[in-house]
This record gives sequence, C-alpha cells and structure tokens, in this order.
Amino acid sequence: MLFVLRGKLGDTVTCFATVRAYADAFPHDDVTLLVRAGYAPLFQREQGIRVIGFSSRVVLFAKLALMRWFEPPFDALLVLLGAGAPILRLGKMVRARRKIFHDGRFPGVFPEWPEIPQAHMQFEPAWRVARLYAPELAAPQWSRIPSLAARRRPAGVIGIAPVSDEPRRTLGPRVVHALVSALALRHAGSAIHVLVNTADDEARPLLNAGLPAAARLRSFPTLEALVDELSILDHLHSTDTGVYHLAAAMGIPLTAYFGPTQPWKNGFPAQPDLARIRLAALEGEHCEEKGCLRPVCLEKSVALHVGATLETGIEGTPQGCLLRGHAAGELQRVAVLHAATAPRVPVH
Repeated sequence: MLFVLRGKLGDTVTCFATVRAYADAFPHDDVTLLVRAGYAPLFQREQGIRVIGFSSRVVLFAKLALMRWFEPPFDALLVLLGAGAPILRLGKMVRARRKIFHDGRFPGVFPEWPEIPQAHMQFEPAWRVARLYAPELAAPQWSRIPSLAARRRPAGVIGIAPVSDEPRRTLGPRVVHALVSALALRHAGSAIHVLVNTADDEARPLLNAGLPAAARLRSFPTLEALVDELSILDHLHSTDTGVYHLAAAMGIPLTAYFGPTQPWKNGFPAQPDLARIRLAALEGEHCEEKGCLRPVCLEKSVALHVGATLETGIEGTPQGCLLRGHAAGELQRVAVLHAATAPRVPVH
C-alpha cells in the first residue's frame, strides 16, 4: 500500500489518522507513507508504517523512480491529500494495481474516486479514499500519533498557540494578553507558554507588542522543537491552526477557538479532551471573507469564554462578515462543542 500526503501541517496530521487506522486494521499489509520531508519525522517512529519523505519535486520523482525500478508494484496507490501537476505525474510513475484519488479531476490516471458528502468533516475524504479499497475500514474517531503521544511529560505548563497562516484565524496582541491574564488566574502556580514561530509573518504584531509578565514566549524554529514544547503541556489553548491538530494527535487536552471556520468540521467525532469554542450565533456557518484582517468573531469567542472584557465592535470588518447579520445582543454567548455533542460519522 502506498499512501500519499502532500499538503499543509494540519491537513497532513488530520489525514494521517486514516493511514494509522489502516495500518492498525491490516497489520500484515506493507504500508508506505509518502509525505513532505519536513513532516516525515512526525511519523518516522510509527509502528507498521514505512515513511518516505520528499523535500522537493526533484527528490519526489527521483524516489518514485527508484521505487519503480527496484520494488514490486503496489496493490494500491491512495492519494489522500494533494493536487496539481506533481500528483498527476506521481500517478503516472507509480506502478499499482489500483489508483485512487480523492476526487475525479484525474480520471485518466486515477480511475477511482469516492463519493464525498457535501457536508463532511475534514478527515472524511481521506478515509473514504481508503475505504474504497478496504470497505471494512472503520472511520477514525479521533486523531492520534502514538509515537508522539508517548513523548508527553506534562510539567504544569499551560500553552497558548495564537498564530495561524491567515490573519482572520490569528489572535491579536490584546486578545492574547486577555487570555494570558485569565489563564494566570485560573491556573495559579502554572507556567504559561505562548508558542510562536518567530519567522511567521502573522506573529509580528504579537512580537512587537510583547507579552504580559505572567507569560513566556517560546519559539519553535523547527517541528521537532514544537513537539518538545507541546510534550510538556498540561493543556493548550489554540486558534484553528496546524499546532492545534498536532497537539490533538499527541493527546494534549485542548481548548480550540474558532472564528470564521467551522468547529464541527475541523476535528474528529470522539476526540478526547477537546473543547471547541465559537460564537453560538454563527452555528455551522462558514465565512468566505479570507482577506479579513480583523477577526472580531474569533476575538469575541476568546473573550466571552474566559470572561475577559474586550471592546470588539464590528466596525472595520468586511461587508461580508457573518457578524453583520446579527444584532449585538445575539453575539454575547459562545457554544462549546465536545466529543459527546460532535456529529458522528458512521463507522462503516
């Protein structure tokens, strides 16, 4: 079996749940995972899975050529994540009895693809690809990377992951300050670490503003450094970002804050120790204002959940902002989504 994951960190970790589920369900199969070299160390110690990393297209195609020349054909090539010309060429190079993609855009190379419900959770397309090959494969009910979870050594530290790759999903300095103050009162005696990759453009406003005395800035220039930082946490408060997905897979108790994106979609049905927070008035709506520079919906979610006082009017938000469809009084309550109340995906 050859599984392919070619995407961002959060999507890669989410889709890995299907690879892990397959390897556990069929322990006698030879499972190979092809993934970006930067992410390969996250899965390198996973039992029953051979991990091959690629750092560029040249390296990817060189490794595929070696596999084509020196290894027998695969029973199945399953592309769980990825798109574009590299995936099309990959499909042509790999020898496999069956080739399955997550949609029907490359029918000449990938003649099989699953039907995906219009409303689906983030992990579902990957699982449905694998299920097309192995119909008995149960849907993963939580995200997990057991080899990373085994590294956890909670040390009385509360973490905050405030930065995403989009301004609309990033906690600004005043929101981070309010969250730090609330957590310092709630967890007296615990250290508070704010986890930031200082090379991220979206981190610049927070770095310029600095942090309250109650918190320490912890930079993670590499994924290995991030795993080290996460491993000592008792709990993580995070925006909807790749760090959130990685922490969930490590089994770290989580509070995740959502603004424009949908909590029910970005998680697993039975993920333990996960609370997803969003303004109740927004329900399951998804915001399409990707250029938003002032995520009031996210700011309000954090402030209301921790009981902070924060002036967060909708002035300056895009005209398509979901909040503009609600009266101010409707935006004073958050909804909390736990595993017990999350939507369920049929196991088969």
